[in-house]
Amino acid sequence: ERWNTHQTTMVEQEVFGTVLRFVQDPSSEHLGTTVWDASVVLAKWFEKNIRKGDFSRSKVRGKRAIELGAGMGLAGMAFAMVGADVVLTDTADVLGLLRINYENNLSPAAHGTWADSAGSLVVAELDWTKPEQVHAPPLKPPYDFVLAADCIYHETLTDHFHRTVMDITNDKSTVVVCNELRSHSVQGRFMELFRATHTIKSVPHSKMDDTYQHPNIFIYIMKKK
Repeated sequence: ERWNTHQTTMVEQEVFGTVLRFVQDPSSEHLGTTVWDASVVLAKWFEKNIRKGDFSRSKVRGKRAIELGAGMGLAGMAFAMVGADVVLTDTADVLGLLRINYENNLSPAAHGTWADSAGSLVVAELDWTKPEQVHAPPLKPPYDFVLAADCIYHETLTDHFHRTVMDITNDKSTVVVCNELRSHSVQGRFMELFRATHTIKSVPHSKMDDTYQHPNIFIYIMKKK
């Protein structure tokens, strides 16, 4: 089952008992302007882990996190709802919609019941092909957590993604990647790069949300060796 047709201009997704509403642009040529299924799977996995473990509120609250290729921002917003201070990043052409979705859902004006428990959110530009942007304000690496959902879909981008992750993390950082398997060559390149530099743990589907999972969508938890 798929949760977003990518054909509508508004998507609603319940997470932590709250309905988040995302404006998207299915007619855009940019892949980041729709809510992709992996971001839904990752958000619901955060929800499932809020009470215990390494991704519980007690472990995450106040930690600094960054979402790469945030798109419409669902995964990063969900992590902020756990308690992290999150920077949502994407390329310049996606930032307009990303900012609207932040303002509509988790900005101080829209926080509502999450005003006290959610971490802060900032929207910022980050193009992986421009290494100098990693240190441009408001970005301040290294981050405690790096999140990415459905960002690994092209081999050349995979190399840029890996370099960016290396640049914004340290030995204590945790990298969480949720990706849908579409290309074995792209997946192979991703694994080749990260196995050389990181330990990789794959989350069993039995540990994901019972409804929001798919056989071809995987969550990886990675740390530098």
